[in-house]
Amino acid sequence: MKKSFSIVFLTLAMVMMVIPGKSLAQKKPAQGKIPPLIGVASAGVGSAGHSMAVAYAPIMQKYFGTPVRVLPAWSAGVNLSQIKDRKAHFIGGGASQSMAVDAIVARDFFANHEWGPQEVGTVWHNYACPYGIMVRGDSNIKTLADLKGKKAAIYLVSPAWRLGLEACLAFAGLSLKDVQTVEVGGYDQTARAVADGRADFTYNAPISTVTIEVAENPYGIRYLPMDLKDKAGWDRFWAVRSDSGGAICTTGVKAAIGVPMVNSPFVVWTYKWVDQDFVYQLAKFFSEQNAQYKALHPNLPEMSFEAMVKFKETAAAIPILPGTVRYLKEKGKWNASDEKWNDAQWATQKKLIELWDKAEEEANSKKIRIDYKNKAWMDLWEKSKAEIPPFKARLK
Repeated sequence: MKKSFSIVFLTLAMVMMVIPGKSLAQKKPAQGKIPPLIGVASAGVGSAGHSMAVAYAPIMQKYFGTPVRVLPAWSAGVNLSQIKDRKAHFIGGGASQSMAVDAIVARDFFANHEWGPQEVGTVWHNYACPYGIMVRGDSNIKTLADLKGKKAAIYLVSPAWRLGLEACLAFAGLSLKDVQTVEVGGYDQTARAVADGRADFTYNAPISTVTIEVAENPYGIRYLPMDLKDKAGWDRFWAVRSDSGGAICTTGVKAAIGVPMVNSPFVVWTYKWVDQDFVYQLAKFFSEQNAQYKALHPNLPEMSFEAMVKFKETAAAIPILPGTVRYLKEKGKWNASDEKWNDAQWATQKKLIELWDKAEEEANSKKIRIDYKNKAWMDLWEKSKAEIPPFKARLK
């Protein structure tokens, strides 16, 4: 059992003041391979992912001998823009594998003319994140089916988050058309909207800092169970969100413990064009310095070498970056089967980019505006990529 999440606030208050006094265990990397300032894109303030990035950043700064800056945002689009603008080098906290899949397949706003399929991959495993439908403790909502006609707190800048919510509704045979929506500004506001009664439910991670906060409201919170034996329900879920699974929640706020819900892998990820020598050094840091930073947040032990290998073999849905592959090969944890799977994932990304280029040409010839809010374009793009199978978790 992980340490109680009640220690998060104390830990984060101390982490910027307390850096291990002894020298780091591994030899520092050659400075020629390290940027003069390392930018870490993360989820917004109030998320567990941002807290994790803030926790390990001082250790990373000491290890690499260069400043490390954490850049929070609630949108994966903003995170990726920070990398494209050379302000950040990787998304290092609170970004699900689902977000990466959305970028790869150009879903939602990634289907806009300035985006299209993004060629991205995994640097390292971040953590396995439980997610579920949260209601207030005094709510009369007991099952997912009871959500019909109720008010959902939503935010629109994260396609992955919204599809997670939609997949949970699909589990019960519902859709967004069956509920009312209350739009708020960010992920943390969705939980607060439920706590203060503006909304009846939302899609929420029990480990988030904001969840610890709202769990202390006078009415408490509850999570609605998603029966792991309900095959039809999970089939409907996977038809919407194919890259996440289900598990009994064992971490986070007390109200979530023992409840079956979504299990969403979170990863450290970035573009394939980012310097792979640096990606190799990042993989080496996260693996070999885990003992230095793992006590600074309850989820950081999940960034261990062992957790990364397990993720690679059982939960990865997007390819592993070449720099990380190099490191795993050195450690004897990369084989021909891994190589075949990884090559196929990169090939799928290349195919998506080719399909996008053809769809763009067709759209331009027919004067169809390439805008994700334009139904004619979205119908064309969905038809163009129909041959690409869903990205699913790898099982060895």
